[in-house]
Amino acid sequence: MAWRNRPFRQFLRDVRQELRKVDWPNRRELVSYTVVVLTTIVVMTAFVASLGYAFLRSVVKIFG
Repeated sequence: MAWRNRPFRQFLRDVRQELRKVDWPNRRELVSYTVVVLTTIVVMTAFVASLGYAFLRSVVKIFG
């Protein structure tokens, strides 16, 4: 592993150099992506919770 032989400062310089190449989102894109992610999390959480509730009710109905 050649990267282990480099000094830590060189590693940090390389990281900084690579981060300059990143195409960072602007504020509007960031807000849009955040809304999409949060909406997806809420929908998926509701879906999984409803499945859990349905399984619970069916197990109670079968065994209770």
